[in-house]
Amino acid sequence: MRQYFIDRKININETFNFNEKQSHHIKNVLRMKTGDIIRVVDISNNVFLVEIKVDLNVSAKVLENIADFSNESEIIYCAALIKKDKWDFLLQKAAELGATKVVPLITSRTNFKVDEERMDKRVERWNKITLEACQQSNRSSKCEVERPIKLKEIDRYLSENNIVAFENEENSYLFDLIDNKSITFVIGPEGGFSQEEIDYLLVLGFSCVSLGKRILRAETAGLYVLSVIDAKRNSL
Repeated sequence: MRQYFIDRKININETFNFNEKQSHHIKNVLRMKTGDIIRVVDISNNVFLVEIKVDLNVSAKVLENIADFSNESEIIYCAALIKKDKWDFLLQKAAELGATKVVPLITSRTNFKVDEERMDKRVERWNKITLEACQQSNRSSKCEVERPIKLKEIDRYLSENNIVAFENEENSYLFDLIDNKSITFVIGPEGGFSQEEIDYLLVLGFSCVSLGKRILRAETAGLYVLSVIDAKRNSL
């Protein structure tokens, strides 16, 4: 069933209009008809079934509330920036696997040129990638992508549980540290973190964890973490 996000709160029996882009997609791409039923998620992460009416624009009547995920624990994925094609893949899959926020990181070993004049457009495109992935996978919340930050600014994104994947860690494993609390996890660049960067994260209260015996690519490591978080939380 198709799903769209609505940037406002809606209620049962209310009628609302989709925005121009959504209306075009419903009417001209999917060629849906009046009376079709789809899902929408409002700004409070309530999930509704609605019946659409196709006219010059597309409107919908709210039929029933089928879920409320407003209290869902946040998952913040702080990811060192990587090459464009791999980064776009990372964003898409992070959204599908449940990240609620992706924070691009600039570290000492990050190969990324900051162009402030183009940054707004880049962030807009990144959020378009995650929005489309959330809608396609019928997620109940959006995955927001922030503007890139330097590692020294990561204290703005601390959660109840904070972890960093570190290849030299041998005694602490990811699965053992996952619970239902909000979580921030950090994945470094292709060259890994420097010891100075790890020490800084430890001072902030991060716990180093091993992701196993294999050395994973940057984009693979983050998706592995998200999969483990989902598996552990579903088992609690």
